[in-house]
Amino acid sequence: MDNDQNNGVVTFIGSYVMMEPMTALVLAFQLLALFSIAGALIIYLICKVRDDDVKRGEPFKSNTVLVTSADTALGLQLCTHLANKGCRVIAGMRDGVNSLPSKLLVGWLKMREFTEAPVCGTIIPILLDVTREDILREATATLGSHLCPGEQGIAAVINTSGTFCKGRIETQELNQMEQMFKTNILGSLRIAKAFVSFLRPTRGRLIYLGAGSSGGNSEGMIAYHVSRVATDKCVQELRRELQPFGVNVVFLDTCGLHAETLYKPPTAQISSGAPTTYTANVLSSNALHVVERSLWDNAPHERYSLLASNKYHFTLPCRSSLRLNNDKNNDIDNSNNLNNNKRRQNISLIMGAVQRV
Repeated sequence: MDNDQNNGVVTFIGSYVMMEPMTALVLAFQLLALFSIAGALIIYLICKVRDDDVKRGEPFKSNTVLVTSADTALGLQLCTHLANKGCRVIAGMRDGVNSLPSKLLVGWLKMREFTEAPVCGTIIPILLDVTREDILREATATLGSHLCPGEQGIAAVINTSGTFCKGRIETQELNQMEQMFKTNILGSLRIAKAFVSFLRPTRGRLIYLGAGSSGGNSEGMIAYHVSRVATDKCVQELRRELQPFGVNVVFLDTCGLHAETLYKPPTAQISSGAPTTYTANVLSSNALHVVERSLWDNAPHERYSLLASNKYHFTLPCRSSLRLNNDKNNDIDNSNNLNNNKRRQNISLIMGAVQRV
């Protein structure tokens, strides 16, 4: 009897010893599954927190660009070019209703409605004068009212405001010097003060124009050169102050452009029997591409040159390509002439209406 009991106890212990590795293996799998679930949950929470941080750190996207002065031929060209690229352009004007640039903008938008390629963006004229604090306050309120729902700010401010008066130091009027300092220097600071709050949420860009050359004759340019050197220093100090907030201050070097060209108004050309046209082509296509880079480069440079020299970069076509190109150009010219005739008719109708206004 005792032997049977002992044999039973031994058999039970043996079976228990044989079962323990299986139990340990099952327990190990259970623990592994538990730790896997816990690890996956921890990784998910970490990724969720990081995504939230990234979303909070990412700037709000915007395609709205403020051009501070469309009263100049350069500002008008930038407005129409950026609107063609799909931007919502806020065009600052000293007289946003009755001025010639305002009427030209309205006529340009109407003219594009009749073409096969309508403008992708839009242009919104607003009243803006960098020399008047009250108008600047109104401009900031107007700009805020034109933002789209959910739009926290704008992409960039391009300061095209400025003035140029030429005269020798002994003959130039003091009010002309004061006007240049008031517009070129204080105006640059007023623009930053008024609109930097629209650039911080988007980590936008504040873009200034550099000094234009005098065309080889620097006589009578003392006051103007002083104002432009001071503006360059303003840009450096603004860059240092605004960089921690994600606002890039970019300088467009206009070396090679005459000072008169930078700030000249658009000129209407009226002739009998022909539609009214205007000249506002200050920058070449390459220079306009540089402006686009200053706006949309992921890591913008501090300084861009609008008139980069590429005189050593050229190619010589062969004779066959010249013949083919000439044939193609003739066909293209014929089709363009037909399109231009239609556009001239539309422009004449539109600008006639503008003149009557």
